[in-house]
Amino acid sequence: MIGRESLLHFIILLACSLAQSSEERGGCFSLLSGMVDDINADIQKITGFNNLKVLPRIKNILQKDFFHYFEVNLERGCPFFDDDKRCPSSDCRVKDCPAEEIPLGLREDSLESSPHHKYSKEANMYPEEGIDCGLGKLDSSLSEERKTIIANWTRHDDEDESTFCEPDDDSSGKMIYVDLLKNPERYTGYKGPASNRIWYMVYNENCFNEDSITYGTSYLGPSQSSCLEKRAFYRMVSGLHSSISVHLSYRYPLSLFSRHQPISRDYDSNNPGWGPNLEEFRRRFDPSIVPDGLTRLRNLYFTYLVELRALAKAAPYLMKQTYFTGDEKMDKETRSVVTDFLQIIQNEGSIFNEHLLFAGDINEANVLKKQFREHFRNISRIMDCIGCEKCRLWGKLQTQGMGTALKILFSDTVRKENPLDQSSTAEPNFQLRRTEIISLFNAFGRLSTSIGALDDFCEMIHESQKQKRHTASG
Repeated sequence: MIGRESLLHFIILLACSLAQSSEERGGCFSLLSGMVDDINADIQKITGFNNLKVLPRIKNILQKDFFHYFEVNLERGCPFFDDDKRCPSSDCRVKDCPAEEIPLGLREDSLESSPHHKYSKEANMYPEEGIDCGLGKLDSSLSEERKTIIANWTRHDDEDESTFCEPDDDSSGKMIYVDLLKNPERYTGYKGPASNRIWYMVYNENCFNEDSITYGTSYLGPSQSSCLEKRAFYRMVSGLHSSISVHLSYRYPLSLFSRHQPISRDYDSNNPGWGPNLEEFRRRFDPSIVPDGLTRLRNLYFTYLVELRALAKAAPYLMKQTYFTGDEKMDKETRSVVTDFLQIIQNEGSIFNEHLLFAGDINEANVLKKQFREHFRNISRIMDCIGCEKCRLWGKLQTQGMGTALKILFSDTVRKENPLDQSSTAEPNFQLRRTEIISLFNAFGRLSTSIGALDDFCEMIHESQKQKRHTASG
């Protein structure tokens, strides 16, 4: 009897040890493994590729002047309902940037006016108010070559059928430049009915779902019996939603942490008082709390791969851009880091095959493609209804980035060989405005950062579990 009890005790200890080691090997998301649905891509390989090769490079790129000054209109009216767009939290506000901080090459002044006056101290004195970064036309001190380059950014019709987003009106007089580095995406306190209404509209009124859903079930998507195009549309929207949720959990005000919430570290030295909130993350994604939590994260990977493919497809076009800001040394460095990044993407980033979409009957495909575009343009309009100014900024930027990715993927590119062979050469048949390039890179950077953040949250979960085991054994 004693021998059997000892053997049973040994087996129990061994089982616990194996379970613990398995958890440590597989990570806190050991169930988040295998292949991404609808794409032949291994999740763990994608994570390694992103964290080791992509994330460090895209972070470096987004520090460059060309990519962190974003021109946007945050005062467009909501076309769907009346909203005063007031958020009670100071964290909702977007900080204006002084005009003198805008790189010379990004300033647009009148060709007939002095190239210096508008940016003088006298011309930028605004009593009791932040400086308006909305700028005029092209600076007359630029060379004809540079004028041509900048003119090409806005040469193409915003209402072109290839456009998947509702563009801001450059002639509105309300366009401003925002420094994205000074206005990071993070938790602002914007939540509840106002936030739920936005996501309800995004999912229910602008997707292919025919069944009515409630605010509380907005993450639910079409069944696997839906066609690939409908599943892809939903999964991209869900992936964007998941990515934003990861960001808000990752940059959370430490002052709002619960009494028992562990504080591991600040997000970075430039943002004291903000850090990753494990409780908030688990509330949104832990499968023991949210049954479809892992599905949400899988959709994040799906969206990441779609935008990764768009960058790979556009790489030859993007490598030819000058990324002009007026600082010759900086512009050269920017072109260098972008080229290095795109070469990595070209070699390993063509996992999603957009040619599988809209590949059936040509008439049905054209109708579905038109619906796809119209639905996404509606989503870009919904972003103007967000009550939180900073959330509106990042919502507009990320939907424009996703729309730019779709514009690239579904452009009428003529392939020279097999249309389903992504290695065959192709002639790109699209043009991108400067704001589209900036939004494309920044939107992808958000997705890349989200995947990178998963490792940090996993590490926090492991530390929390170790502390619990230590406390229990003590």
